[in-house]
Amino acid sequence: MIRYSFGLLSALALAGCAIAPPRVPYTLADLAAGQVIDGDPVRFWAKGDDQAYGAWRSKVLAQRQAASMPLPSTVLALSGGSDKGAYSAGVLNAWSRQGGRPSFDIVTGVSTGSLIAPFAFLGEQEDGELKAIYTGVSRKDIYHQRILSGLFGGPSLMSTRPLQALIARHITPALLDRIAVQHRRGRRLLVMTTNLDAERGVIWDMGAIAASGAPDRLSLFRQVLLASASIPGVFPPVLIHSEAHGHRFAEMHVDGGTVSGFFVLPRAMLSAAAQSPRVNGTIYVFYNGRLEPEFELVKPKTFDVVGRALATVLGENDRTSLDDLKGFAREGLGTVIVCAIEKKTAHDGAPLFDTTHMREMYALGEQQTAPDGCLGRRAGP
Repeated sequence: MIRYSFGLLSALALAGCAIAPPRVPYTLADLAAGQVIDGDPVRFWAKGDDQAYGAWRSKVLAQRQAASMPLPSTVLALSGGSDKGAYSAGVLNAWSRQGGRPSFDIVTGVSTGSLIAPFAFLGEQEDGELKAIYTGVSRKDIYHQRILSGLFGGPSLMSTRPLQALIARHITPALLDRIAVQHRRGRRLLVMTTNLDAERGVIWDMGAIAASGAPDRLSLFRQVLLASASIPGVFPPVLIHSEAHGHRFAEMHVDGGTVSGFFVLPRAMLSAAAQSPRVNGTIYVFYNGRLEPEFELVKPKTFDVVGRALATVLGENDRTSLDDLKGFAREGLGTVIVCAIEKKTAHDGAPLFDTTHMREMYALGEQQTAPDGCLGRRAGP
């Protein structure tokens, strides 16, 4: 969601004298040893955690072998994009009706993609729920304004109480139980947040949370989804409690899109997959935005210039990440298929979470199935 509120983010410049809420101090050593839930690790750094990912991968393969499942071969990566997540919802629903939609071995999500991910992970039976969320909500279902309090001492310009309620209605104990069943079979559901204290992306194994049996698993699952979609400064950060060395503290997490618009897996894991002769994998990237740069005459005003500059940086980072992924696929991983918004709609200039615009995005997604749409094209070999 982070890419679509630059004007609001820029307004934070007016709040230089705002007083941040007090927090319990903690150290990098505390963070390294911190546990958010009892049992096996449920999260990893997005970069630089290769040893931990190696152990994680071994467990995935062992679970799949025990369940008589083949090696993982399909990955669905869902990007950020705020209300444009309706596009991915449309692609998934149309794919189900057309037939041939796989039961993805791994589903990853960032920002709005993280909100789609649990339903995409559970499969076609959740299509109705996904459509209802992305074509039936409006701004009042996501946030309400508190700009003055945000500018003069509060943590954000908006309150996400409506979004919290929306997540709570749809992320139920029964849904977590179903995710846990698939997790134990060796499938994986992953979501990214950004730890602002550490300036690093964090990948959460949501199935591990669901399967943990911990009494607070539902609360943590919901918190991570909310954090992944929380635009820093615009939406309040999510404080996720952790404990290390007998010390309890709260980590500050925000939108995963702060680090990357989408993610697949760490390069070390992709290398391991590429070296397996039995895997001819397919990575599907559903990008809830436009990949190609767009010409637009920018007004010489502060917020317009800052917003355009940020959009340029983030868009270029995503294009570079996608080019790297395609190049890596050509080295032997398999196929990369990219679905992205290619057309403008009548309500492109509408405010965020305009229901009419979201329905237009959903309809665009429905047009993207094979043979003529993006699912019929290969971006890799």
